[in-house]
Amino acid sequence: MMSQIHGHQERLIHDVWGERCLECDCTRKPKVHLYHIKSEEIAVLNCPSCDFTIVVVEVEKLTDKSIVDEIKKRQNSLVATHQSFP
Repeated sequence: MMSQIHGHQERLIHDVWGERCLECDCTRKPKVHLYHIKSEEIAVLNCPSCDFTIVVVEVEKLTDKSIVDEIKKRQNSLVATHQSFP
C-alpha cells in the first residue's frame, strides 16, 4: 500500500511539478499532501524552498461554472489539465 502511494506521488511530481519549482527554480522535490474529500482526491504540492504551491483537483467534477470563471479571473493562478488519478 505504501509503495502505491509513493508511486502515485512520484507520478504527480513528474507530471505536474516537473524538474524544478516554477517560482524559484529549486530542484528539490516538493512536499506532497494527499487529501480525500467526499469522492474526490486533492493533491497539494509545496516547494520546500519558497512555499510555491500547486493544488491538483479533478476539474471535471466542478459543475458550478462560477468556480471555473473565478479561477480564470485570478492573476496568480494557473489552470492546467492533468491525467485523471488512477
